[in-house]
Amino acid sequence: MALLRVLITCFVIIFATSPCQTPDDFVAATSPGHIMIGGLFAIHEKMLSSEDYPRWPEIQKCVGFEISNFLQTLAMIHSIEMINNSTLLSGVKLGYEIYDTCIDVTEAMAAALRFLSKFSCSREIVEFKCDYSRYMPRVKAVIGAGYSEITMAVSRMLNLQLMPQVSYESNAEALSDKIHCPSFLQTVPSDFYQTKAMAHLIQKSGWNWIGILTTDDDYGRLALNTFAIQTSTNNVCIAFREVLPAFLDNTIEVRISQTLERIIAGQVNVIVVFLSQFHVFNLFSKAIERNIDKIWIASGNWSTATKITTIPNVKRIGKVVGFTFIGRNMSSFHSFLQNLHMFTSDNNKPLNEYAMLKSACAYTKDSDLSQCISNYSQGTLAYKANEDIERNFSLRNDFLWDYTEPGLVHSIQLAVFALGYAIRNLCQARDSQNPNAFQPWELLDVLKSVMFTDGGSSFHFDAHGDMNTGYDVVLWKINGHMTIAKMAQYDLKNDVFIVTDQETKNEFRNLKQIQPKCSKECSPGQMKKTTKSQHICCYECVNCPENNYSNQTAER
Repeated sequence: MALLRVLITCFVIIFATSPCQTPDDFVAATSPGHIMIGGLFAIHEKMLSSEDYPRWPEIQKCVGFEISNFLQTLAMIHSIEMINNSTLLSGVKLGYEIYDTCIDVTEAMAAALRFLSKFSCSREIVEFKCDYSRYMPRVKAVIGAGYSEITMAVSRMLNLQLMPQVSYESNAEALSDKIHCPSFLQTVPSDFYQTKAMAHLIQKSGWNWIGILTTDDDYGRLALNTFAIQTSTNNVCIAFREVLPAFLDNTIEVRISQTLERIIAGQVNVIVVFLSQFHVFNLFSKAIERNIDKIWIASGNWSTATKITTIPNVKRIGKVVGFTFIGRNMSSFHSFLQNLHMFTSDNNKPLNEYAMLKSACAYTKDSDLSQCISNYSQGTLAYKANEDIERNFSLRNDFLWDYTEPGLVHSIQLAVFALGYAIRNLCQARDSQNPNAFQPWELLDVLKSVMFTDGGSSFHFDAHGDMNTGYDVVLWKINGHMTIAKMAQYDLKNDVFIVTDQETKNEFRNLKQIQPKCSKECSPGQMKKTTKSQHICCYECVNCPENNYSNQTAER
């Protein structure tokens, strides 16, 4: 096996992803196999500014290397390696083609076009047909993407050939609609259950005066609408709804400043946040500067993100209660990361880029390493690469492990395992070493009904293509340093929080002691008088009129 060994004499590099000259240049990582699986991950956070490019149609460069998303690609590769090294598909090897979406719909659509291109064709051709039942594309299925807006766009293209698309994170409620997304499945619960769990937590804690932050995209709008409906049945009032631009452009700083002004003016202490890690990073950085201390209800896409928990002085942000996908035993993945320097770097651009960036930051303090990598990967800074990248790559092995999100890694593993078991079931009477053994739509049919076990638990997709694994409820705790503690598990089926110990029960009890309300409870002898506010949660307490009395705080 080729080692990740790159000996470079000390010279200056300006590193960004290489321009795309041929279709193969567009691939982030690839490995051959009898059956090819596609992958979509946002390895970089953005495209280079459009002002840097001529106005003609070309694949643009991506910058801003994202450690957490790079780890997701490694999770897919590791899961495929696990299957290839097992007896599940005896004699059949899974290969992969992984592409970087750069959190850009256009970039992801370009990758989708390549997935749909004709297999074993000397040219990159996507044929138009009225019937694709005998068409053989270059991949059999796609894993990804991580952002619902991108996933939805890609899904509409893959639907043409009913190519299975299994997402490990995108969970917008609309994706569960099998009329519009017939070939889409997900190894996480639909966002309907997350918003339901959040509404339940807020009601259980006795809070009735909240704000909501979301993004201006399909995921954000659907989450906002569903959550608003679910909270209204519990007499919870929404003080404000702030919708931020979905993608980080030059207006985001202004919009975040305006949002913080709204939070301060609204006198709201509980904020529900349906934002990406990039949005939350910018939001919290500004909120810390302004000493804004609130209770933040975190959605699954940032609740355990090391990118957020390591923001300087993040403990000043207040209390964070979050929902995250349920994780499992990560020992195998941990071992994979520990030995990553032994893994072949051939045809794996993100792995090579990570090694070079880590080399450039070799003498940076551990606490500053992530920021150093981010700064050097913006495509504008020159740096000196160390002579022996492999040596620096093997140091600080736990750095990647610290950024691992167990829930996401497990979701990716479930996506790969589901495809592996479906391929096994489909190919029992076929020669699976022959790439023409089956079409993607045949795999989809088997995948919908596949059942398998992992870590002693059984998994399957429901009628909507969702894998309802549940959620963990987590709490950020400061005990000298930041830790993320599991408070409870949310049971989707019964809509209950499962608490296993007394300490956790105390944490829930402590949440109830926090009383974010528009108005204080009225004392006995007083009554509620509605104010000019449009919210039923806002009122004044006035003395009862003569010959009337109230002996309960809830009397109007």
